[in-house]
Amino acid sequence: MSAALWKHVLWDLDGTLLDTYPATDAALMAALASLGAAVSVDDVRPLTRLTLAHAIQVQARHWKLPEDAIWTAYEREYQRLGQTAAPALPGALEAMRAVHAGGGLNLLATHRDRDGAAWRLKAAGLWPLLDDLLSVSDGYPRKPAPDLFGALLERWHLNPAEVLVVGDRTLDIDAGHAAGCPAALLVTLGVELGSRADVVLKSLFELAQLWPGPVMI
Repeated sequence: MSAALWKHVLWDLDGTLLDTYPATDAALMAALASLGAAVSVDDVRPLTRLTLAHAIQVQARHWKLPEDAIWTAYEREYQRLGQTAAPALPGALEAMRAVHAGGGLNLLATHRDRDGAAWRLKAAGLWPLLDDLLSVSDGYPRKPAPDLFGALLERWHLNPAEVLVVGDRTLDIDAGHAAGCPAALLVTLGVELGSRADVVLKSLFELAQLWPGPVMI
């Protein structure tokens, strides 16, 4: 094994840089309520942290509801609840500044459409610290496929061993490893995720404090 220094970060957006999950959870609860299914945030939060699709599948089975009906209701409710600015997660600004201070790049790979990602980052004050982003709206498959990560690595001619992927879901970790990168999992309080992450972060302040850090590859 050899040690390399992390020089750059490949970020996830939702739940990692921005606190967007409250709107997602609220929209799903409202959607289910409109279909006669009363759930609490404790019922949906562990599920949406895997994927929204997983959460809808589980709730559809539990309540014997058609998945497409839940999706339709969710999209209606999210248009009402999810189109407001989301705050940056604690430590996001500090961590991105630390990466730049060390001469590194802040790159973003997101499932959210490019325009939606951009205005949310601008509203949260993080946009000036971002060097590049790619989205599924650019034609790439969703994670855990590593294509988004691989495209950014190729565009910037980066050594994957020097790029730390930071995300809050196992699919971020799996995509990062598939692209040859070390990966850090940002944990959500009260949500247990089995993960093969190289690093587990309780907050982004931890990342800011340890940057740049060694990772065994």
